[in-house]
Amino acid sequence: MKHVMKWCVTCWLLFWACLPIMAQQQSRLISGIVTDDSGEPLIGANILDLTSKSGAVADLEGKFSLEVTPSSKLKISFVGFNDRILSGKELKSNMVIVLSSDSKMLDELVVVGYGTQKKVNLTGAVAAVSSADLEGKPVTNVVEALQGTTSGLVIQQSNSAPGARPSINIRGLNTMNDTSPLVLIDGIIGDIQNVNPSDIESISVLKDASSTAIYGSRASNGVILITTKKGSTEKNEITYEMQLGWQTPTFLPKIVDSWVYAEMRNEALLNSGQHTAFTPEDIEYYRNGGPNCNWMEEIYKNRAVQQSHNISFSGGKGNTTFMLSLGYVDQNSMFKGPDYGMQRYNARLNLTHKVSDRFKFSTTVAYARNEVKDHAYWTEWIIEQATRMPSIYPIKDEEGNYTYPSGSNSNALARLEKGGYRQNSNDDVAATLNAELNIWDALKLKGMIGGQLYNNRTHENRKAINAPASGDVENRMTEQFARSLNLTTNVMLTYDKTFGKHTVGAMLGYSYEGGSDKGFNTYRLTDTADFDIMVGSQTSNVGNSGSGSDWSIYSGFARLNYNYDEKYLFEFNLRDDASSKFAKGNRSALFPSFSLGWRISEEKFFEKIKDYVSSLKLRTSWGLVGNNRIGDYQYLSSVSVTPSYNFGNTIVNGASFAAVNTDIRWETTAMFDLGVDIGLFNNSLNITADFFNNKTRDILIQLPVPGVFGGGNPVQNAGKVRNRGWEVNLSYRFKTGPVEHFISGNVSDAVNEVVDTKGVEWINGADVNTIIKEGYAINSYYAYRWNGIFQNEKEVAAGPWLDGVTPKPGDLRYVDKNNDGLIKESDDRFILGDNFPHYTYGFSYGFTWKGLDFSMFWQGVGRRNVWLRGESVEAFHNNNEGPVFDFHLDRWTPNNPDASYPRLTVGAESTNNAAKSNFWIQDASYLRLKNAQIGYTLPKKWMDKVHIQNLRIYVTGENLFTLSHIKGGWDPETTDGGGRIYPVARVISMGLNVKF
Repeated sequence: MKHVMKWCVTCWLLFWACLPIMAQQQSRLISGIVTDDSGEPLIGANILDLTSKSGAVADLEGKFSLEVTPSSKLKISFVGFNDRILSGKELKSNMVIVLSSDSKMLDELVVVGYGTQKKVNLTGAVAAVSSADLEGKPVTNVVEALQGTTSGLVIQQSNSAPGARPSINIRGLNTMNDTSPLVLIDGIIGDIQNVNPSDIESISVLKDASSTAIYGSRASNGVILITTKKGSTEKNEITYEMQLGWQTPTFLPKIVDSWVYAEMRNEALLNSGQHTAFTPEDIEYYRNGGPNCNWMEEIYKNRAVQQSHNISFSGGKGNTTFMLSLGYVDQNSMFKGPDYGMQRYNARLNLTHKVSDRFKFSTTVAYARNEVKDHAYWTEWIIEQATRMPSIYPIKDEEGNYTYPSGSNSNALARLEKGGYRQNSNDDVAATLNAELNIWDALKLKGMIGGQLYNNRTHENRKAINAPASGDVENRMTEQFARSLNLTTNVMLTYDKTFGKHTVGAMLGYSYEGGSDKGFNTYRLTDTADFDIMVGSQTSNVGNSGSGSDWSIYSGFARLNYNYDEKYLFEFNLRDDASSKFAKGNRSALFPSFSLGWRISEEKFFEKIKDYVSSLKLRTSWGLVGNNRIGDYQYLSSVSVTPSYNFGNTIVNGASFAAVNTDIRWETTAMFDLGVDIGLFNNSLNITADFFNNKTRDILIQLPVPGVFGGGNPVQNAGKVRNRGWEVNLSYRFKTGPVEHFISGNVSDAVNEVVDTKGVEWINGADVNTIIKEGYAINSYYAYRWNGIFQNEKEVAAGPWLDGVTPKPGDLRYVDKNNDGLIKESDDRFILGDNFPHYTYGFSYGFTWKGLDFSMFWQGVGRRNVWLRGESVEAFHNNNEGPVFDFHLDRWTPNNPDASYPRLTVGAESTNNAAKSNFWIQDASYLRLKNAQIGYTLPKKWMDKVHIQNLRIYVTGENLFTLSHIKGGWDPETTDGGGRIYPVARVISMGLNVKF
């Protein structure tokens, strides 16, 4: 027995000793190629042995090789395709592994209000923007990157000043009041400017009532939902992104040379009955080396640096996932001066933990710090001064001193370099805590609490400029503080269940949102600005002010979804909001919406053409949404105390009460949408089209009341506006050999009309007049209509004449609306369009080929008007010495009767031509190469050697090229008025993306 046991033990030990040798003998090398349904190689497909955890990656031809054993089980995967599992006899050499398209792509989820929905089952108008649409763009905020990416989202970037805020609009103007959309970041109100673009997973733009009514009182202008990235337990990653670029102005006014200016100045003086200012010798001096300075060019740098750095750590283990990111943006100002610019610091932590199969929670914490340093004046002052200066004056003399030409007591460059600074420091902290409990089967309880704390401090130290003739002699110190705190809580009960062909989803929720704002401002004039702090007990030349407000909304909301057999879709939303901005009795309002969808392509009769028309869905929606964007406490009477009476040669204060209407209530918009979604050729070509018609009632406006009331004009719910439009989106992906192409485009338009103001009209503005009038767009231009140029004395005598002005040949002629021979503001002004962008569009094309990628994105506006005034377009504006631009060369003279500009004049002689007319309203349509990129991703076999998952290098440009008809060298996105706007920047940047 003992011998038998020894023999068994010996055999057992020999077996384990030989096992590695046996395994080695049984392993073998296999090879293959991975392709899609059409036979195209899937470059980078992943092949993983689930038994040994070894693996391979398909090369540029889709080929791979891997050592396997009889027990090996291979998983072959590629993004957008179904995985395949192979084992046993299926593992052989020279395999051809075909991966089919992932049908789950049809189940792509889109973020909607308080949840997600399958894209194919959406019945509302929702546009999804992915993180890929934002990548590589050399921008300092998300808004710039969104411009032109989807229809109906109108973004205008009128300037690129550090910290500038582009305007955002969704589907036009539904009200005469605030039209900005509601922005939610991970479920709470946030500042879209402070979000790190690299942190964004997706952006949803909610446009119609079906998608927005769940947000009730703040949804009439649309909703933007931003969702940030989360971690995954499948892999741990470290990602680093870097950009380094240079900014230059896209447009600067083209000022004529000094000798040309002198000739034109003489001409203008003679036309105005004055003596010339320059002799032939003066003109020759300028032509042969005299001063020739463009002040606009002198106040900007040749190049201003812009850079960004982002690093993120994401992953997870077990039941916990995380994403931690840090970001830094540094945008130098294009203005000359000491360290002007913006720095932003971002930090974010997103954490999710699954406590059990039934309970999980997540938290997000985000911090953003903005530091914006600027000159101590206003930008329009700087640009105005530089624009008006003719080229005959140097900005500095030969000894380096700032020059102050006659008629000017300021120098734009002196203000930038010596006039002090203004520092804005902003801290934005946001946090959320979410919890989810699976109560039973498909029934879940969800809760969230979140908040945002925003602190702002502005410190200004304006310094007197000690130079002869300088009028900037004031030392002024200013301190401003502002604090906002917003809190959000909500709890929801959700139910999602499928019963055969019936799928039901329901949600019932309650939320509270509230906020408080406080501010304080103080300033004082000082003898010196050498000390950069307010000290002492000064009581004169000082000022103080403060403000504070609170608001809250209590809401209940519900949603019901139903679909039958994935063909017939229905959704109902309801929200009840009670807002502190209205008096008791008017605080609550209901906002319902209904939507229907029909997936025609799922019908049996559609099967014959499904090879061509892969998907077809009709959808429609109707609902009510609100707008509570009005000031706090408007239903309460406020008291103002001001110096009012003289008693005994002493001025004493008096109190006055503002007129109020305690019955004000919500503005309500009824939204209708009709849309179609089409997928052609296996969904490689997708088309979405929508028509919408919105009607807003109870708009808050000020109507006149009888004079005996004696309390001014309180606001009333009396206005109505209609806003209609359409949208089309298109995307197409295809291959030509190994090259994969993608094309996308969108175009949209919205037209608003003031329907009812109870017959009251409002004319607004000073240099630019707009009107609100029934039957026309909100804030339409209101001015004379010009009717050519008087060519001779006979035409002048025939008139008509501007009231109080005697024109001459070469002057503008205006349309006499009432045919009385005189042009008067009270009788002869016309409504002449508006400045809202129409036919906004975007177009992109790109391709990838063996690691090389290229993309270009064009964006533009088909029709827009802009009314420019003052020194931005007028020669010798307001009796100044300048400016004179290149387009003024084509001015009227007896020898140039077909000129595009009237005769040159100065002073009072310019009154006729400077009148407010559509001669100054310009075509601001444009086409812009918004972004172009070319990049290269290094081969994975190279990167594996240095343990890098992915490395891409690229060159990118923003605002590279613009076609525009606008005069004067101004950017077509400029706003109305004098063109006193910091320019839009052209940015050329190099970038690097590394993933470990």
